[in-house]
Amino acid sequence: MKAIPLIRASQLEPYLTFLDKIGANSNKFLEQSKISIDVLNTPEKLLPEYQVWDFIERAGKGNGSAIEFGLHTGNEGNFDFVLGLMYPSLTAYDALNRLCLFTRLHSSQASLWLCEKGSKIWFCRQGIPEIAVGKKAVEAYTLMLMINLVRYTTGLKHWQPSKICLQMKQNSSIKQFKPLQNTEIKYKEKLTALAIDSTLLSLSQTQIYFPDVSSIINLSTPARDFVGSLRQVIQSFSTNNYPNLKELADITGMSSRTLQRRLQEAEISYTEIINQIQFERAKTLLKESNLTLREISEVLGYSTQGHFSRAFKRWTGITPQLFRQL
Repeated sequence: MKAIPLIRASQLEPYLTFLDKIGANSNKFLEQSKISIDVLNTPEKLLPEYQVWDFIERAGKGNGSAIEFGLHTGNEGNFDFVLGLMYPSLTAYDALNRLCLFTRLHSSQASLWLCEKGSKIWFCRQGIPEIAVGKKAVEAYTLMLMINLVRYTTGLKHWQPSKICLQMKQNSSIKQFKPLQNTEIKYKEKLTALAIDSTLLSLSQTQIYFPDVSSIINLSTPARDFVGSLRQVIQSFSTNNYPNLKELADITGMSSRTLQRRLQEAEISYTEIINQIQFERAKTLLKESNLTLREISEVLGYSTQGHFSRAFKRWTGITPQLFRQL
């Protein structure tokens, strides 16, 4: 069963930075898309990609045009969050190829690749067909992000691709955007792509900055199955604020009926998933913290220590006190 597309909270940063730069209220759009401000304190958290794209769409339309918002954010925003995926590397080609290989650590269904055709190497991206909201804004952002990554890896700050392909229909915002005015643009293509001279990507890397990749390597990998990805979505919430089924359906871009049907097909209930999450959190707190049982009960959202103890014994057959001693 296909997994829910997930994305790291860190990928909100370029949009939030740009909104702050233009003096816009990002909190309003986060709230409308049901993204907790607290999640920004843990950039490694996995969120439903639908939820993030919904935020991008709302923020873009709330500031004039979703496509223009995507273009400016990709052109002016911070992209440090992906640099750790690219280095150390020997050449610009090597850096971009590493990005293509490891990008799914940040976005579970992102698809980037390099394709050689004659004297050109095409830097390609495939979107997520099942997500319609925010699609144009995200494509515009990703296009400019890809261009900026080529500029960064080659050291050519003002480089422009000779040709680009876009999945969206012809749009005046794209045509009139200054960084693209000397570029041949094809619309309604099957993928997003930009052409790069192959000799350009053979340039050796001269950057002295090599980001620490240890935090990226240690990230939990986005789940590739439906139940696992759903569990990761729920884990982004605090124990006192788990979403109900309707809320969970909304932020993952499904109807409540579709979500219930997929749970039935997976032969698991929503309550069972919550219990699994609570059990894993309880085990960690019992083994790796000095919190009292009462404090653990409060952290996990139980009204009393007795309620927590009964739940834990139902899961394991033993009390939390005994488990802690093992």
